[in-house]
Amino acid sequence: MNIPFARPMLSDAERSAVNDVMNGTILTHGPNCSNFESNFADYVGAEHAVTTSNCTTALHLGLTSLGVGVSDEVIVPAMTHVASAHAVEHCGAKPVFVDVDKVTGCICPDLIEEKITSRTKAIIVVHFVGLPCEMTQINKVARKHNIPVVEDAATALGSTYDGKKAGVLGDLGCFSFYPTKHITSMEGGMLTTNSEQLATL
Repeated sequence: MNIPFARPMLSDAERSAVNDVMNGTILTHGPNCSNFESNFADYVGAEHAVTTSNCTTALHLGLTSLGVGVSDEVIVPAMTHVASAHAVEHCGAKPVFVDVDKVTGCICPDLIEEKITSRTKAIIVVHFVGLPCEMTQINKVARKHNIPVVEDAATALGSTYDGKKAGVLGDLGCFSFYPTKHITSMEGGMLTTNSEQLATL
């Protein structure tokens, strides 16, 4: 039996929407993009959302907005898509890997604090295959050390934790719209935040 890894469900409505854009004069960052950002922010409960070319770009932009740069360190789960670590390296920083829970596949909260140093500038958590990380414990450790938390929610659109959706459980949320994800724009990503300060950077 052949079970596909992913099978995007595209109807005439989606094809018509693409044609409407192609027949217009604005192909990127037009009104459809603005509407998508607004609707997406409302859905996840974020004050701000900005579209990006993909989730890796969202992670990179998010880390850059936090001032992550050369010689800094960013904590990343040891089991994740390579993009989670690549975004750190794109900033010139060093990914510091923390093991994951063998049951959930999410970063193990009990192991984060021991990897924090004076150079740690952010913690990236990955909601593995849509299962939210233990954010209460993770945020407690992060606040103790005044370190922002970035959510890689590429596969967690619509997932909830303690009544809140993924993408607003930390300081920044990053999403993917690749064809294998919950919704697709063929490519694309989204960066979300409730921070006024981060939204202006």
